[in-house]
Amino acid sequence: LGAGGMGVVYAAYDPELARKVEVKLLRPESTSDPELGRARLHREAQAMAKLAHPNVVAVHDVGNFGEQVFVAMEFVQGGTLSAWL
Repeated sequence: LGAGGMGVVYAAYDPELARKVEVKLLRPESTSDPELGRARLHREAQAMAKLAHPNVVAVHDVGNFGEQVFVAMEFVQGGTLSAWL
């Protein structure tokens, strides 16, 4: 779905809850210290999960898959930020 300086976001499907979700993964080249990058993405997910606001996507899960940190979020249908701007 998109990519930024720190991560890549993919569309995915959660079979347990039968819903489409977005999954954000840390880009391996985004930091020289992989552990620092994983900790940063984990803190980002924790901060987002504490919020309930129409302009912030809901975080459903955060965890590790091997050495990779993932954040599973609410899927939001729409365009890109650059198109909106």
